[in-house]
Amino acid sequence: MLKTVWNSEAIGKFVFVSFLLFFLISGLIRNKQKSDFLDYYHASQRWETEENLYKFDTVTKLAEKLKDWQEIFLPENASLLDSLQNQTGTYIYPPLFSFLLIPLGHLDPIFASGLHSVLNWFCLVGIFFILSKVRFFETGSKPGIWIFVLAILANFRYLENHIQNNQVGLLLVFLVLSSLVSKNNFVSGILLALATVIKVTPIVFIVIFLYEKRFKAVLYFLAGLVFWNAVPLLYRFDYTMEMTKEWFTQVLGQALSNPLARSWKNNQSLSSTLAKYFFQGADFVNQPLYRLPFVSLSLSTIKIIQTCVIFIFGLPILYLLKKPNLKWNITAILFLASCLFSGISWIHSFVICIFPICFLILHNRNYLWSRYEKNWFWITIALVLLTHRSFVGGLVENILLMYSILFYLGISLYMFIINISLRNYESRD
Repeated sequence: MLKTVWNSEAIGKFVFVSFLLFFLISGLIRNKQKSDFLDYYHASQRWETEENLYKFDTVTKLAEKLKDWQEIFLPENASLLDSLQNQTGTYIYPPLFSFLLIPLGHLDPIFASGLHSVLNWFCLVGIFFILSKVRFFETGSKPGIWIFVLAILANFRYLENHIQNNQVGLLLVFLVLSSLVSKNNFVSGILLALATVIKVTPIVFIVIFLYEKRFKAVLYFLAGLVFWNAVPLLYRFDYTMEMTKEWFTQVLGQALSNPLARSWKNNQSLSSTLAKYFFQGADFVNQPLYRLPFVSLSLSTIKIIQTCVIFIFGLPILYLLKKPNLKWNITAILFLASCLFSGISWIHSFVICIFPICFLILHNRNYLWSRYEKNWFWITIALVLLTHRSFVGGLVENILLMYSILFYLGISLYMFIINISLRNYESRD
């Protein structure tokens, strides 16, 4: 019976469309809830008032105004306290993204949130449309509808969290895939540049242009960076320059390069994991509850460990770049690397797994996996779902997140793709 259902394209299309409609409706009915989109929304409004986009100036103002820390609770400091708690460092993207959202900043926040949810939904549909058109392997086979359904199920936790937070990850995945499948160097370079200017992590995909020897696309990418960053200069030159400098110094120079940046349990990146494990005070709320850190190390030691880990995991990519016909294998690895080894990766950031997982499910259909490999893959996927609070409860989920369960499951996928890439290439030789 299961084989009959699997071979039924009509049933598969019904399930797939049902999932898509669920995500659309779920996003729209949550547009009244507090979400990350409100951080983007308020940042876009600051272009009119010329307030600091990142609100780091609030800390300076408080330090200058207060003689004693208890004065922070005085009524006359209420606005500064609110800004410190709810706006300082909540927007961490380059200035361009908030600039592009200025039209939404003139709308009612609930309505604007709904429009952003719809944009996210179209990006999700666009991602599956792109995947349906790509031939990933020499066999020329394309993903079937049930592969998309399995990909949604495997990524359901990430997709749901992304929609709840009304985040920007799906837009980035759509822009990156669009740039990589386009044969036009200009389009590829401009789209990847746009993704990079919205959030810096997509810059890693320049490696694919170099791998394919698309040097014109690299040049258009560099030109695109200049173009996209120059657009807001035409609107407000001095303010744009000031906020760009603020982003480089406060966000890129300190917040994102510091292993202590937001080392909370929901942050599942490498830097956060190391900070939670080895630096006293990285998360002063949760560390005492979970008997962390294991050992107290200096910040410089943690940075050295972080660099060594990134170097070790980066070596296989350098090896694979020397081998032909592995574009999509490397792309899947880079998606995971852009999340795992960045400074800040919340649960919704792992929505990028939609490509690696879809790629692997299709790979399983085109190549013979050993029982060990099948178990490795499906256990990893199952644990993503089974460690959700719906199965283990909120208390256990919090413990697992504090010990970075999603980081390790992401690393498992990372190593799995490297394993099958090396094995398949060696078998072809």
